[in-house]
Amino acid sequence: MKLGTHWIDITPAEPIDIYGQMLSRRGEYTHDPLTVNAVALEQDGVKAVLVSCDMCQFEDDFVRQVQSLCEQSIGVPASSVMIACTHTHLAPNTFTTLFGEANESFLYRLRESLVDVVRQSLDDLEDVELYAGSGYLEQMGFNRRGLYGNGRAEMYHGSWCEDFKGVEGPRDGEVGVIFARKPSGDIKAVISSFSTHPNSLEMESFYSADLVGAVRSFLRSNLGDDLGVIYLTGAAGNTAPSKLDDNKDGEMPWRNEDGWKRSGLYLGSEILKTIAGTIKPMPSPVLKLAQTRFAIPLGQWRDTFDPGEMVLRPDFGEWFDYVRRLWPKVLKERNPTQVQINVLRIGDAIICTSPAELFVEFGLQIKEASPASVTLIAELVDGCVGYVPTEEAMKHGGYCTIRQPACPLDVCAGGMIVDATRQLINQVFG
Repeated sequence: MKLGTHWIDITPAEPIDIYGQMLSRRGEYTHDPLTVNAVALEQDGVKAVLVSCDMCQFEDDFVRQVQSLCEQSIGVPASSVMIACTHTHLAPNTFTTLFGEANESFLYRLRESLVDVVRQSLDDLEDVELYAGSGYLEQMGFNRRGLYGNGRAEMYHGSWCEDFKGVEGPRDGEVGVIFARKPSGDIKAVISSFSTHPNSLEMESFYSADLVGAVRSFLRSNLGDDLGVIYLTGAAGNTAPSKLDDNKDGEMPWRNEDGWKRSGLYLGSEILKTIAGTIKPMPSPVLKLAQTRFAIPLGQWRDTFDPGEMVLRPDFGEWFDYVRRLWPKVLKERNPTQVQINVLRIGDAIICTSPAELFVEFGLQIKEASPASVTLIAELVDGCVGYVPTEEAMKHGGYCTIRQPACPLDVCAGGMIVDATRQLINQVFG
């Protein structure tokens, strides 16, 4: 198998509205660079390109534009290009919201950079040996939904609160790693996945790839500046760097500037340890890509919703009143919503993608059904359809379950995505 890689700095030089947190912010300066990173694979004329971009999310139309441009200008099939967002909350808006406007000049440059990184990764193709392994982290990627005594749940309701009754669900500490060695023995590229919101610095007003930037910098400082690094955010709709249980003092060692540095060292070291401990290359690896696109219905508005449920941000009441009035129009224009699912087999490892912010339970279900030696989950790939919570979470309520543009799909969405992914896994493993 052949592999090529390339990366490009896309950090704006000018102040642009930042997306995330439902706050109005602008990028005042650069904390660490925003980049687009690509790994191209080829075997017997079959090509697949995986792109990791330091943005919060892309709308479906934007992704289709870039994929179409890749086909027109490079000749690689549009369906062979998969575009993932790392989900930093410190990058420019990619579409206009109530909290910030998209900058069309930046979006034009971003489209050009995405096409260019795909082109140059394909130009870099060379024979490699492929490896896959996994590590495990005891910390980070904690379940971020805490239960109240009355059975409700909310983000970041922790054991420092008197009414804390435990976390709602599990976490996934696995760190999946696929990497490639050149004939010289040097590491050419690393693809990794971990299930956490990668947001140590999320509330700031500067540009940053956040946790992902710290991990990437650590890996390149150890393996070379030209190392290809594809960071995939796993099923992280309900996981984050904040530990809720057994934390009476509310300590946050994985947050803020110190937490950002610590996170890069902690996760980056586990990736390096996995590389060092994975001795044998894959024998005769095969490259297979299976895809499907299907419709998921949107959910109906919950008439019982009370903005007072939003304990963290009571000011969200105005936002949800707006959404309540808007919802009939959304149902008319976007119901059902198309969802793109990809499963990429690289030897005895696979990468399973969706455009959702999947709750971690669904990622664990996909892994349980996988015969691969290592299964990497990647969310926010080829668009964004919002949070996909479990039925249990929907009963408990809270931000990630309330009907809004960030959680538009019916409660059946998670099961549909898992079932479709399982079918594709069966296809690529025959």
